[in-house]
Amino acid sequence: MDQYSFATLIQRAYRIINSADDAVNLLDSICKLLSVKSEFLLVWVDSKDNSGIQRKIFSTKNPSLLSKGVNFITENILNCESFNKDDYKGKVNIISSITDKKCYEFLNSHFNNSSAFAILSEPIQFNNYSFGTFNILSSGENNFSAELIHLIKELCADVGSKIYQLRDKSQQQKCEGNFTLEKDDYFRTLLHCMYEDIVVINSDYNVVDVNNSRLKISGKKTEEILGEKCFKVLHGFDKPCNYYGEECPIKEVFNSGETRQVRHTCKTDNGKPKVLDILFSPFKNDKGEVIRVIETIRNVTDNVEKEEELKEKQFQLKQIANNLDVVFFKVDLSCRKPKITYLSEAFTKILGVSTSDALKNQKIWYSAVFPDDRRNIFHIMREYVRTKNPNIKTEFRIMRPDDTIRWISVRTRFIADYNGGKQIFGIAEDITEKKLLELELQNAYAKAKESINFKNYLLGNVNHEIRTPLNAILGFTQILKEEDNKELIDELTDKILTASNRLLTTLDSIIELSDLQSDNRKLQFGEVSVIELLKIVKHKFYSVAKEKNLLFEVIEPDQDIVIKSDEYLLKKILIQLLDNAFKYTHNGSVTLSVRFNISEKDNWLVVDVSDTGIGIEPEKLETIFEAFRQGSEGLARSYQGTGLGLTLTKKMIQLLNGKITVESEKGIGSKFSVYIPFDFPDSKLKKNEKGMPKQFNGTNRILIVEDNELNAEVLKHFLKDVVITDVASDASETFELVSKYFYNLILMDISLKNGESGIEVMKKIKQMPNYSSVPVIALTAYTFDEDKNKFLSEGFDGFIPKPIKKENLITEIKSYLNSKARLFV
Repeated sequence: MDQYSFATLIQRAYRIINSADDAVNLLDSICKLLSVKSEFLLVWVDSKDNSGIQRKIFSTKNPSLLSKGVNFITENILNCESFNKDDYKGKVNIISSITDKKCYEFLNSHFNNSSAFAILSEPIQFNNYSFGTFNILSSGENNFSAELIHLIKELCADVGSKIYQLRDKSQQQKCEGNFTLEKDDYFRTLLHCMYEDIVVINSDYNVVDVNNSRLKISGKKTEEILGEKCFKVLHGFDKPCNYYGEECPIKEVFNSGETRQVRHTCKTDNGKPKVLDILFSPFKNDKGEVIRVIETIRNVTDNVEKEEELKEKQFQLKQIANNLDVVFFKVDLSCRKPKITYLSEAFTKILGVSTSDALKNQKIWYSAVFPDDRRNIFHIMREYVRTKNPNIKTEFRIMRPDDTIRWISVRTRFIADYNGGKQIFGIAEDITEKKLLELELQNAYAKAKESINFKNYLLGNVNHEIRTPLNAILGFTQILKEEDNKELIDELTDKILTASNRLLTTLDSIIELSDLQSDNRKLQFGEVSVIELLKIVKHKFYSVAKEKNLLFEVIEPDQDIVIKSDEYLLKKILIQLLDNAFKYTHNGSVTLSVRFNISEKDNWLVVDVSDTGIGIEPEKLETIFEAFRQGSEGLARSYQGTGLGLTLTKKMIQLLNGKITVESEKGIGSKFSVYIPFDFPDSKLKKNEKGMPKQFNGTNRILIVEDNELNAEVLKHFLKDVVITDVASDASETFELVSKYFYNLILMDISLKNGESGIEVMKKIKQMPNYSSVPVIALTAYTFDEDKNKFLSEGFDGFIPKPIKKENLITEIKSYLNSKARLFV
């Protein structure tokens, strides 16, 4: 028989008992409820005990028997020869063709069963009052297990108790009965409504009832528990529990009648410990005797684990607080005056004063503050009183008892305790080493700044010493190419020029990087025609594209807008980006696209340089803008160069308050996008048309002041077909020549021999008659922006850096002679 479903049926029977108000209806409902079981063929109540209950109470699934009534059934069964009328109650009687053929044939004719039948008869009684016999006819002799019989006995006892309550008409008996029955009803209601696992145990350690929680802790079902020994069901023991050598609490409760609570630790199926709080409560009868023990089980494993975890964390936090070189403190704000209520042990180590003394004397810490810092501390405390803002962060010095001075950092935050009180939690830390490190960093910064100044000085001198002889190399190389067209000489001169230009480019990049990193570079805003600028750039790279057999496309903006910007930087940005694109592109194309984004809020010049070159790996997109870095690096790098091109470009863009982005895919190509903000010039927008230089007839005369004979000779060769030239090597020769001839322009070297510098000579010439408006151009290897600005501020009309290319020199000379005022950029 399915024990689980029968236990569920018994629970339903108890609900019928609790709600019944009539004895006959109660018995009738119980009979009908039990007859639902397929194993129970007939359920009836025999009330020959003169209890007053009608004898018609029965239930069966056989419709033919329902019309005959219970008397017909019971008389044919109870009058059988093998049925002992005097001793049939309280046990199971077996009826078969062997034991009682007549009775068996009667039953078999109505229920068609080829095997034996079994009848369980259990008296219904309470307090020596008998109300009849409860009978159950089953189709097999094995359908009544010991547990099932026990449950039916308990059910009959409870039914008898309920009938006793319903039938007692005496007020005294009713009161006495109500006390007992109400207590019983209350118990059962609680039993099945409590969340905790509740087990009812008799004196033999048998489980006689459980609540509907079905023993969540043990993981067993009700039918697996009822009738079993409690120690076996709950703990898996073979004998009563022994709690650390003490007698089982159940036995103690039965003997003493007192409640007992224990904490029991066991293991689950997965081997993890489980902690149970078990309350043993006595259940007594009217005589005060303990007849059962109610065991209430609560799983407190989580609570215990949390308590242990909390204790462990508290212990760890205390250990951390006491071993760190940081003072943790707490200030109670609920008092009339703020009071320090907690100080960690580090207070003694840092301030040299015991924690207990500091808690007793609240002012002891203030006395330790360095006198010069007490004003600041007092100000902070006053601000707290005024604003009630407990969030403080400050630093100050303290003086320890041994007269050593330490720096302390204090931070505080407002917290609320579990009682809702207001408190300040703070941390005080010794930051003396940090302060000393800051001082060291300041000294290191000063030294670094000094080193940078030295570097600039060194680079300036190296620049001068390299450019001066380099000017001669480049000049003579060009002379050789003009004087003789022999194949060998051309080959050698080409190589010399290539190497020289590369050296010059390297030097220019280094100098320009240093110039941009300093604060000396000043922006020179003027009117810039973007269309004209693009023409210059396009012309510069036309030959490069043709030589590498690349398509070079320039997409101009829809209109030629004159903007206000630094033309030199714009030109350098475009040249650097295009130079980088052509350098790394071997097949395909390079595209320069320029457009305007103009709105009410701001105006942007947008430049896109796209190529179909080698591309850049994703992880190197950031490093390409760093100085001396390339996409291809190391001893086996594929491309030569300083790696300063993009570094310079980015710095020039940043100088114009712009930004640059890059998109690239390895083997596909790259796209650099530049965004430069601009303003419109104050004058009417128009194309910036430049006038063509005037033609020279060779009658203009210029003076070259150069102490290096080779460089002077190079300059004379460069200008021999353009102007008449004279050369002076020092100040005395210069003044002699300017007194003898009138010069339309003077090229003045800065570093001259025999004492006077080019600056001093220039100033004296400017004071001479007829020379106040004659352009004097600084011709020097000092090429930093700060040098250029200095020369111009001293009175020079222009600035031409060394080394010099012939075409550039002639163009600039013609420009100066035409305008008499244009400054070289």
